[in-house]
Amino acid sequence: MRPGIGARQGGFGAERGTRELELKRLIAIYDLDGTLLKHATFTPFLLFAARRHAPWKLALVPIWIGAMIAYKAGLFSREALKSFGLKLLVGRIDQPGLDELAVAFADKILPGWIGNGAQIALSRDRGEGRLLILATAAMEFYAGEIARRIGFDHVIATRHADPRGAFCQIEGGNCYGDAKVPRVEALLASIGLSRSDCDVRFYTDSTSDAPLLDWSDEPVLVDAGARGRGMAKARGWALTRFA
Repeated sequence: MRPGIGARQGGFGAERGTRELELKRLIAIYDLDGTLLKHATFTPFLLFAARRHAPWKLALVPIWIGAMIAYKAGLFSREALKSFGLKLLVGRIDQPGLDELAVAFADKILPGWIGNGAQIALSRDRGEGRLLILATAAMEFYAGEIARRIGFDHVIATRHADPRGAFCQIEGGNCYGDAKVPRVEALLASIGLSRSDCDVRFYTDSTSDAPLLDWSDEPVLVDAGARGRGMAKARGWALTRFA
């Protein structure tokens, strides 16, 4: 077993012949928070944005903590939580301002937040000639900058409307859980690929990505806890360590 790679017996792709793979477009999809990167990004981005864009907003951090507790209690959705966080700690901003924050945030966290296991997997996938896709619930404006620097070909993330000096608003829903599969399928269609054309390897640390794991040819659950290991065994997902 290679360092950083834990898979079904025989390794990734062992169940399918070389000839079959040669006829497919090879693709590797990565989740961002806790998978490609060692940490979650949304709250760190909010704090970074507040500190850089409007330092007085750091006094509002206890309100954000309260909002996260309320979300955990089921009082509102992830999308509502994100929208509230952007309004609270980023505030009124224009698109160039968001882009500037994204560049500065990427400067701060890269390359240090990329885990060794993720680096190994990326090197292997590049060596196999796989198209690299980032599929994340993170906001597209900073996820895209992170992906560009690492060398991804495409990004699927939570979109926003141009704030035009007002509050940044999510557009098209949170790219989370069930939402990822149709977003991936739409991307493939936009570049002239159907699902049957592709061999897809997908890495994530989250069981919330079960729909995309089940959709993939090579589903890989990263740094799983006991519940995740149980789900992986039951559903035929590979296990690996990126941490």
